[in-house]
Amino acid sequence: MLPEDFIEWAYFGRVRVIKRMLSGEIDPSKFIIDMTRHTPVLCTARVLEDGSVFVNAKVVGAGFVPKYNLLKEVIVKLRAHVDHLSDISIEEYRKEGLKLLLNTVYFEEKERAYETIDFERIAMLEIASRIPWSSKHTWRNLQENKRACLLYYMPPTISFELHGTIEVHTNGPYHEYVNLVHDIYHYPKSGRSSYPCLIMKVEEVYDNSPGPKGFGTRLL
Repeated sequence: MLPEDFIEWAYFGRVRVIKRMLSGEIDPSKFIIDMTRHTPVLCTARVLEDGSVFVNAKVVGAGFVPKYNLLKEVIVKLRAHVDHLSDISIEEYRKEGLKLLLNTVYFEEKERAYETIDFERIAMLEIASRIPWSSKHTWRNLQENKRACLLYYMPPTISFELHGTIEVHTNGPYHEYVNLVHDIYHYPKSGRSSYPCLIMKVEEVYDNSPGPKGFGTRLL
C-alpha cells in the first residue's frame, strides 16, 4: 500500500482543495501549487534497435481509483452525472461534479477512504495517443516496456518518486471510470471521452524532499 505520508499529502490534500473550490475560497496563486498533487511527471523508456535507451517524460493528470469490487457502483453514479450534462450550465455541471467526487472518491473521513480507495494504484489517461500530431512517445514506450516512474513535486520542497508497472486499459471498468472522472469536471463537448487508461501498480515509493527524512528515502 502507498505510504501514509504520501496518501496524506496527495489524497487528503486533494480532498481539502476540492472543498475549497466548492466554497469559493480559492487563492489562484495557491491553487496552482495545490494542483501539483494532480500533475506528476510520468517517465517511461524503451530500448531502441541500436541498443540505446529512449527516455520520455511528460506531465500527466493522475488520480485515485476505488477498489475493484466497488468500481461498478461508482461508475453508475458518475455516468448519471455525465449523461445529464446537457440539462445544466457548465458552471453548475462542474460544481455538481466536484460534489460527486467528494461523495464517491475523495472522502474526508479516513476510515471511509481506506475502505473504498485502492491505495496501491494510481490512474491516468493517455490523451496524447489520440492526438494526430502528437509524438506519442509515452504510448510507444509503453508498448515495449510497462515499467514507469511518477515524479511528484510541490514547490518549494515536497517531492515523491513512485515506481511501478503500468497496465493499459482500452475498455472495461478502469477505462470507463477514469474517463468519467475526467468528464465530470471537464465537460465533454461531443460525447463521453474514451482515452486509453493507464493504471500504475505502485511497487516502490521514495521521499525526495530535502530534509532528514528525504533525499531518496525509501518509504515502500
